[in-house]
Amino acid sequence: MPAIRLAELHPIVVHFPIALLIVSVACDLGALLLRRAGLVATATWCLVLGVPGAGVALFSGWISEHDIGEALGGRILELHKVSAVLTTLLFGALLVVRLVWLLPRILAWTEGALSPVVPALAGSGARLRAAAPMLYAPPLVGLVAAYMVLSLAGLILLGLTGYLGGSLVYDHGLGVPAPTPLAP
Repeated sequence: MPAIRLAELHPIVVHFPIALLIVSVACDLGALLLRRAGLVATATWCLVLGVPGAGVALFSGWISEHDIGEALGGRILELHKVSAVLTTLLFGALLVVRLVWLLPRILAWTEGALSPVVPALAGSGARLRAAAPMLYAPPLVGLVAAYMVLSLAGLILLGLTGYLGGSLVYDHGLGVPAPTPLAP
């Protein structure tokens, strides 16, 4: 079996974060419609794993770019890179927003689980409540709606990125080895 070339790393890595980010948004929509907290937790974990995965996919794409003929893709390759960066940044921002919203729960968990080991964590929830009481109020409907609109925009960007990547491979042959002639 031949060794994997650097240009072949990107298509191996990219599918995992794509699936995680799609499932994250789908679980968020399901949580809104079905009022299930378990779906929120699933969406959070998919986002927590999908955003770093998207960063790895982005990095592997940059590595692959230098191993293939950039002139073959031209403008489409540039658009693919830009949409990939925007997608990663948007989902990264959504992850930061989600972690800020969940900060009281995260602190409550760490305080309960780790305060016997790390005494400085004791009372951190009360300090956060005093410093940022708005984190303990239920999220406003408008904020949740804005978050979901941005999530759906992220899915559109993700789809565009995937479409452009597919076009580079299937329409322009980027990363596809040239066929070897058959021996007579």
